[in-house]
Amino acid sequence: MRIRLVRIARLLTSIAPTAAAVMGLASSPALAEEKSSPAQQTEGPGSAVPAAGPKAGATPPPAASKVAAPKASVGAPKASAKKKAPEAPPLPPAPARLWLIAPSPHGPWTLRIDNEGARPMRVPADVRLLRLEVDTLNKRTKKTVRCAAPAGLKPSGFPERRALLLAPGQSYMEHFDPRLLCFGKDEAALAGGSVVKAWYGWGPPPKWSKKPPAAPFAAESTDHPPAFAPAPGLAGPTVVLSYGLPHEEATETEHAGDAKTPSPADPTAQPQDDKAAQPQDDKAAQPQSDKAAQPTDDKAAQTSADSSAGEAAEKRVPSDKDRGAGPRGKPIVDANAPRLELTSDPWSDAASPRSIVVRVSAKNAGRRPMTVALRSRMFEFHVAGPNGETNCAAAPPTGAVPRDLFKTLKPGASVDVSLLLREICPTDTFNREGLYEVTATLHANEPGTELALDAYTAVVPAKNTTLLRVKSAPEPFYAAAPRAVPTPKPEDSQASEHEDHDP
Repeated sequence: MRIRLVRIARLLTSIAPTAAAVMGLASSPALAEEKSSPAQQTEGPGSAVPAAGPKAGATPPPAASKVAAPKASVGAPKASAKKKAPEAPPLPPAPARLWLIAPSPHGPWTLRIDNEGARPMRVPADVRLLRLEVDTLNKRTKKTVRCAAPAGLKPSGFPERRALLLAPGQSYMEHFDPRLLCFGKDEAALAGGSVVKAWYGWGPPPKWSKKPPAAPFAAESTDHPPAFAPAPGLAGPTVVLSYGLPHEEATETEHAGDAKTPSPADPTAQPQDDKAAQPQDDKAAQPQSDKAAQPTDDKAAQTSADSSAGEAAEKRVPSDKDRGAGPRGKPIVDANAPRLELTSDPWSDAASPRSIVVRVSAKNAGRRPMTVALRSRMFEFHVAGPNGETNCAAAPPTGAVPRDLFKTLKPGASVDVSLLLREICPTDTFNREGLYEVTATLHANEPGTELALDAYTAVVPAKNTTLLRVKSAPEPFYAAAPRAVPTPKPEDSQASEHEDHDP
């Protein structure tokens, strides 16, 4: 009995490691999957014991390899990690320079874009992409006026028809009226002393955005890969408007001043220095015998000359009758008589030629009432625009105006008439987009004699012109394609060249 107990103890001691190994394998997920397979469920319970014991020279179970794999790969580098590519150096900015030349507040102004680089570039040659910020210097009404083309006139994207390729040393220049951008009430900001900041193209991306600028661009390279970074917009230098007149008006003023200056050939213009210029030797050269040789009739001749001069002076002095009647040759003007004054709206903004309306006001500026007939066919319009000048003539009198169309205007009373220019002017007058200057004239040509009336008749031109802007028309804003010109040289260099060539 004792010997049996010793054998049982030895048997349990030998079985304990095997049972522990079986319990460890059973707790692993790999072994759980193997047990759940249908092949193992068909096996008998006795076959699981020899499978649990590791055989000599056999490979370790799959679960053991999975557990040991992470420990072996801790220090190894990841195969999926990619190396960062070196960043390319940033491209230089676009070598495009914007100039705004404003010789006077009233225009015309000049837009200029220079290519100052060594490679060609592509720019949109369209002044409608220009934006202005005008700061007035009046302390009481100091404000910033932002001027730009309206949505209907400004191109929504890059104007492909106006694409221009500028070679190195070339420029694009365009003369324009600043009232195209500063239209209506904004025109008052264009005065002497105002500070103008210009921006051409499209706005840059916001500062918080990390995305690169997207098209359209105001200047971009024509090379691939590009030679410089594209620019969404170009900023121009600050310009201070002068108080002077444009060059043409200043030249006319100078010529008018020169005309008032007496010319040397004018016999009536005697300079003050003539006496000084007369040589004093004439008196010395005159012999004393000349006095004795003078005839005695000199006094009589001198007396007759003085009398003739006195008579001429008396003729120049008006008599008492002439003073009461006014200057000779000029009729007497009745300042109290009824008369018409014609004014029109200073500006009109139209979406298309069909919607052009000009409002005209006729006022009785006299001190007595008047009877007058005002019809739309009596108005004449002179139109100056991109296609030239056009005269929209008024209709001749008919003598068939009914009595109820004659109006009586008291002193200071006025009549407003809104006219659709499409019905008065030729059909092709406003076929192009842009600015027009319209001047109205009233032909009051219905006297009313058929109705026993004494109506007012006269030709009355308007005291001001109407600035008209047409946003959309059958013909485009530009009639010709843009072209590049050599970059103008600075005035200093031109002056030095002229001095070098002068002898």
